[in-house]
Amino acid sequence: MQHIVQVLPVVDGVVYQVADAACRIISVRFAGRRVWSFQERAEAAPAGVGADLAVDAAGDHGLVRFQPWPDALREHLTGTTEVGLVAEAARAGARPDAEVAAPFSPDGSPEPLEVTDLHGRRMVVNKWGRLGHAIVDAPPGMVDRMLDSTDRVRALVQGVLGDRVYVTGGTLLGPVREGRLLPHDDDADLAYLSRHEHPLDVTLEAFELGRVLRAAGLQVLRLSVGHLQVVVDHEGAPDHYVDVFTGFLLDGVWHQPFAIRAPAREDELLPPRPLQVVDRVQPAPREPERMLVELFGEGWRVPDPAYTFDVPAPAVDRFYGWFADYHAEREDWDQEVLAGRTTASPARTDLSGFAAWVDRRTGVGRSLLDLGCGAGADARVWAARGRTVEALDYSRYAVDLARRSLLPGDPAPALRVLNLLDLRAVVRLGAELAARPDPWTVVGRRLLNAVEDRGRDNVWRLCGMLLRPDGDAHFDLVDGDAHPGVPDYRRLRLEQVVAEAAGHGLELVEAVPAHEPVRWFGRSDEPLVPMVRTTFRRRTT
Repeated sequence: MQHIVQVLPVVDGVVYQVADAACRIISVRFAGRRVWSFQERAEAAPAGVGADLAVDAAGDHGLVRFQPWPDALREHLTGTTEVGLVAEAARAGARPDAEVAAPFSPDGSPEPLEVTDLHGRRMVVNKWGRLGHAIVDAPPGMVDRMLDSTDRVRALVQGVLGDRVYVTGGTLLGPVREGRLLPHDDDADLAYLSRHEHPLDVTLEAFELGRVLRAAGLQVLRLSVGHLQVVVDHEGAPDHYVDVFTGFLLDGVWHQPFAIRAPAREDELLPPRPLQVVDRVQPAPREPERMLVELFGEGWRVPDPAYTFDVPAPAVDRFYGWFADYHAEREDWDQEVLAGRTTASPARTDLSGFAAWVDRRTGVGRSLLDLGCGAGADARVWAARGRTVEALDYSRYAVDLARRSLLPGDPAPALRVLNLLDLRAVVRLGAELAARPDPWTVVGRRLLNAVEDRGRDNVWRLCGMLLRPDGDAHFDLVDGDAHPGVPDYRRLRLEQVVAEAAGHGLELVEAVPAHEPVRWFGRSDEPLVPMVRTTFRRRTT
């Protein structure tokens, strides 16, 4: 029996009628292409929404459901398409229902409704609620390139650890359950079982692996001590990535960030067994089903494109305590760039309001360190005016956009990626810049609210390393509740920031109120917000 009877897409979400009261996984398609999946729930539509749905109230056919659009999709809902709903298979081996569809034109535009990124690649809402990419939408050759990268990364890790590496996550689930890669997956996943037991030794080994991968010329992002990501571009655009997860046994408990913390023996994991992945053989854990249960639960045999990880709080706390998190909200800021919400106009010759305020307070001979430079607009203008500028950002996509915006022959800032959550990278940068003869002015526009406490501590540490007795550091701050888009955990008070800076020998010498337009990630609005512009210097007493 067909589960979904009819569908009515509206501006706020999707109203649909089902034939029976069941908890099913529903996939949403735009013009036949899956863009999102969710778990059905009995949520009433807001007043007036879906009033035009021709509900058949006879028998069990009066069941109406409402699902709001996810925030990640909302600003892409322009144009015209056909919205289809498909009830996915409710048991292993079953087939999905037929699609039920209806036309949708939220703004009346006749242009096709497309969910694409800055490079024109199709996007879907992923398991983290953000827009990402799916293998099924990949351009020709991407899967082969991704598997080639997987082979290369695996060989490099095996060169250090031996035969202790295997596929995990979706790269294990798809071939075991379906004999193919999961069409809604977006990457390749590798894991290894460390040679060590103590977390400190495991950490040192993980850093060694990162150095080995970088020395081989790979572009490596560290998401935590126990999670590396090798990112690969193709023809000037992001193409794919390979995750590498650290695993180890401690007192009979298997730990593998970010989801596994369970009793296990080494002989349940090693030596690996061969597994056919597309057209090549990859190593799998000795008992693949054991890993799949730990990752995806007892129901792993039933396809669930809406699956989200529900990691127990003790496991989250343990992994964070041992391995930290170097990746907090990086993907959200990346998304601002990839979705085309961040621009970089080479023709711009004026500084932002905050940067102009800094410029008036900064001697001509001072070099500028622009932390959180985004697409580099201010850094580019400063460089064009003859200043020496080091411009750094958390998002590699923002830095790439800044580089592409540079005009040939024009003075350019030095652009690079810096993760302020990585103490090693911060200290390395501070030592490098402090060794230069020119004095530094540190600038952070929209920075302090955007980094968590560890990141701010590293900002102050960097200032302490670079500022000479007459040097300045300038930051603006959304103080308290001034911007409704700033999440609660990023709200700061000036008094808190002053106390943090004091811990590194810095004192506040100026705090000037101002109003500037501010947009936060995931928000389309850019309200005029009260700000505080601050200046810090070395404490003299």
